[in-house]
Amino acid sequence: MSGIALGFAMADEEKEKKVKGDQPDTSIKVTILKTDMSEEMVADIVTVTQTVIKKHKLHKDLATAIKTAFDIKHPPADNKATSGVWHCVCGSNFAVSVTHETHFACYWEACNVKMLLWKSKDSPFD
Repeated sequence: MSGIALGFAMADEEKEKKVKGDQPDTSIKVTILKTDMSEEMVADIVTVTQTVIKKHKLHKDLATAIKTAFDIKHPPADNKATSGVWHCVCGSNFAVSVTHETHFACYWEACNVKMLLWKSKDSPFD
C-alpha cells in the first residue's frame, strides 16, 4: 500500500515540477471574457495559459494541463472532493451548462481557443 501512495506522491511532485519549471510566453495575448474570480486567480489563469497553450495541440490536453495547474496551485482546503474540485473545457466551439462555486469561474480566450475553468463541489446538495 505504501508503494502505491508513494507512486501517487511522486506523480504529484513530477506534475508540480513540470508546471513550475515552465516559463510563460508573455507575448501570448490572454483575453478574459467573463469571470467572478479574484484578481490573484485571474493572474494565475493568465500565467498558466501563457505557459501551457503552445505545448498542447489537442484541446483535451490543454484542458488537462490547466486543470492540473489549478489543482496544484489552489487545492481544496481539506483535500476532499466535497470541498470543491476544478474542471476545465477548451475548444473553438462548445456549449456548456455548469453549476460552480461563487468566485471560482472564468471564461477566457487565447490563440483562438476559448477556455472555461470552474470549481464545483462533489455534491450540489451540500
